[in-house]
Amino acid sequence: MHTISGTDRRKHPRAEIICPVIIQTKRTVISGETQNISAGGALIRCRRRLRPNQVINMFISVSLLNPRLSVSAKVIRSSTSYSANEAGTYDIGVEFRAVSGQDQELI
Repeated sequence: MHTISGTDRRKHPRAEIICPVIIQTKRTVISGETQNISAGGALIRCRRRLRPNQVINMFISVSLLNPRLSVSAKVIRSSTSYSANEAGTYDIGVEFRAVSGQDQELI
């Protein structure tokens, strides 16, 4: 029996890139970093757990030369990070819901 790994099921290839992120929920603002990103979503590492299906707004700083990307996203998964040097962090998998055409090109 052959199973498909998570990376094989993705619609878009992911780039391993760390960019600062500001996450805005209805109740709070959280800072974090991308761990990887694609045209369809990202893996974010931050110090707060977010609930699956929660809709958030994100501001991603791709470079100093470009303005921050503004993205609406849905939390797909949220789990404790297993990075040895970053205790107390969470890995948040998000699916992009709304990205402008110009921001999509930068991603």
